[in-house]
Amino acid sequence: MKSWLKWIGIVLILVVAAACSQQEEESAASEETEETEGIEVQHELGTTTVPENAEDVVTLELGVTETVAALGIKPVGVADDDRPERIAASTMEVIEGYKSVGARSEPSLELIRTLQPDVIIADVDRHEAIYEELSAIAPTVAVVNDAADYQDVLTATETIGKALDREDETEELLDEHQTMLNDLKENLEGVEGTVLQAQYTESNIFGAPTSSFFMPSFMEEAGLDYALQNEEETSEDLTIEQLLKIDPDTLLLTKNEDDPSVKEQLKDDKLWNQLTAVKEDRVFELNHNDWSRRRSIPAVNERMDQMKELFAAGN
Repeated sequence: MKSWLKWIGIVLILVVAAACSQQEEESAASEETEETEGIEVQHELGTTTVPENAEDVVTLELGVTETVAALGIKPVGVADDDRPERIAASTMEVIEGYKSVGARSEPSLELIRTLQPDVIIADVDRHEAIYEELSAIAPTVAVVNDAADYQDVLTATETIGKALDREDETEELLDEHQTMLNDLKENLEGVEGTVLQAQYTESNIFGAPTSSFFMPSFMEEAGLDYALQNEEETSEDLTIEQLLKIDPDTLLLTKNEDDPSVKEQLKDDKLWNQLTAVKEDRVFELNHNDWSRRRSIPAVNERMDQMKELFAAGN
């Protein structure tokens, strides 16, 4: 009898041990599944798995911040160059109270780490060198924004929408944008002549974005004839002599709010006064932040009415 009881005890111990082992394996498998669950996002620097319905997001470029806000998410951290006045009012309404993580060109990894983000959205050109460090803090998705053209921004918008599990909202944003763009194209039909965007510097140089940059490529998408074509570089520095050779029919001069009027500075310059745009009173001074730094779909949506006004006079 004792022998039988002994064997029964051994069998029970083995059964219990097997059950515990199976339970541990299932628990470990469950934990592994939980760790790998999420959304797989293909982006400019690879494929990253991000958590579903991410709430705590850090954005490291102005156009990215605008896109995230347009999708209804308030980032916990924003690279704003410590210049919150550069953030559009429509965006600030959504993100008020965010934590600055420093400059877009060199965000503070320490500050980002303290925010414990679910997702970081970076710019491939500005942040490729620190991508691994960012990824060690949180899943990081990189898009083209700093050197983006219009198509790059459309792609980045879709990537951001997927990373934030906001694909329906992204589709709605892009559909609304396309409707507005179609209306703009109709308004600009028949506009003749070339257009050039440039920023005047103290060294008498005009920094001009090329057809490969965001706003110029969007102008072309809208049907305008952009004067400075370059498939390799996003900007060129032009002397006034070089500007005169291009001689655009419309010149869009971007400047910061505190900068003096370029038209006033150059009003007595002989070469300046030979420009067709000057002679035809087709030189417009525009906000540099709105026309250059802001590279997003919300940004161009806000520029469309202004474009209608600028070019209606050229019809």
